[in-house]
Amino acid sequence: MATDSIYDIDLHRLNRTYAKNDIVLVQELLRPFGLIPKTVKYYYALKAVPLNTAVTNTEFWGGYTEHLGNSQIAGAQKVPQFIWIPSYNATTNFQPKTNTVVFQNGYEQRIPDGINNSLMKLDVSFDMRTDKEAKAIMHFLRARKGVESFVVRHLPAVYADGGYKKRFYCSNFSSSFAFVDNHSIKASFVETNN
Repeated sequence: MATDSIYDIDLHRLNRTYAKNDIVLVQELLRPFGLIPKTVKYYYALKAVPLNTAVTNTEFWGGYTEHLGNSQIAGAQKVPQFIWIPSYNATTNFQPKTNTVVFQNGYEQRIPDGINNSLMKLDVSFDMRTDKEAKAIMHFLRARKGVESFVVRHLPAVYADGGYKKRFYCSNFSSSFAFVDNHSIKASFVETNN
């Protein structure tokens, strides 16, 4: 029995249809016990899902992607993917890390601190979202617990760097509820190397 709670998610069933933004749970059970989950993954319906559609069908289900972009590459792994399109009012902050040496004569020398020293912080909002879409967005962010990184499917083109899949974690997010089917969510995505 499905509820509107982000905590009560049903197992995926092939003999069921799903609507856009429905959330399903897929778990691999630990053998030989069969009751303890070894892995737990959540998938989100991208559009209306017909009967007998597996969660591996990326036309209908989202929530995970190949990290290296190609499942044929050795070592490719599935990582969480944020699939919702943010509103237009995104704010980006870059604060490159540098090492600075200041000499007595006023001369100053700066060098990059590390290889990836200019990671971004992306503040996004999702305005006027339905109850179901807001539930799916909040569920995805809560499931990551502020520590698990993910890729953003609809990263604004100016920040996408030619399609390279950047990884982020959500440092904080908030939700406001105006009235039925009108939610606003604000989130801060911080780019990370892992």
